[in-house]
Amino acid sequence: MFAAHAVQSCEVQSDDIYRKIFYEVADGIVGIDENGIISLCNPSAEVMFGWQPGELIGRPLDVLLPEEVRPHHHHHIADFQSGAVDARYMGQRLANTIGRRADGSEINLGITILRTQTEAGPIMVAVVRDITEVRRYQSELQRLADTDPLTGLLNRRAFKSKAEHEIAQSLSQEHDVSAILFDIDNFKMINDTFGHDAGDDVIRNFACTVRKVMEGYDLVGRWGGEEFVAVVANTSLGRAAEIAEAVRLDVEEQCLLPADGAPVKVTVSAGVTGLNRKEKSLSPLISRADAALYEAKRHGRNRVMLL
Repeated sequence: MFAAHAVQSCEVQSDDIYRKIFYEVADGIVGIDENGIISLCNPSAEVMFGWQPGELIGRPLDVLLPEEVRPHHHHHIADFQSGAVDARYMGQRLANTIGRRADGSEINLGITILRTQTEAGPIMVAVVRDITEVRRYQSELQRLADTDPLTGLLNRRAFKSKAEHEIAQSLSQEHDVSAILFDIDNFKMINDTFGHDAGDDVIRNFACTVRKVMEGYDLVGRWGGEEFVAVVANTSLGRAAEIAEAVRLDVEEQCLLPADGAPVKVTVSAGVTGLNRKEKSLSPLISRADAALYEAKRHGRNRVMLL
């Protein structure tokens, strides 16, 4: 009799613990029945998704999902419904699963799903965590890793990665791809004459010019030192040359005044080339653009050459 009472006492204590966890845990807990209807929801989930207490019960899971991801989740739900009753997982804590708040805004979620059996039938319980700030922090770290600190353009590593992807995509769609390699003329002389701070000003100013003239073209980066590179997809060689010439003219018309007030006249040379259909990577494109740039320098600088 004492043993039976002890077991019953433990069961009551366990129920209290589970109830306390359900109501006080910071993670959201949402349960849906075999029809995809929300039958369980703790306060943290209601706060996370912006619903009033009790409002989610009886609603379809779709109210917590952006429209574009619903088919994907419907597929997962179907798999859970047809599978054995056990613990299963979808995504990870840092997966970019998307949820939808009551006001229509979206949140990044880490989510774990458990399928289990109750007296009323099978139920899937999702434990969700809002990782929006984590994703934002990760995105900022990635941005910093991809960005040249002086100019704000893509650095060489990031540019190469993105350009290779762009080239592969353009080739698969049989689109033209062109490359432009810019080099600021006589940059060493600028550094030696006006100092490295003035040199940095020239580089920053040129980056602003490229960004302005090439607005709408995402693949622009600092290749190294005073060299800058752009890959323009779905753009003919002639159009790429026009873009390069527009940058050259814009730079030529400027007169930079560094901190000491001494005017610095800057010009730029550019080499332009197009991707050969037999080529599959960035390397030969850059090599030819570099050869065209060399010809621009050899013919007196401050000009655009095609190859």
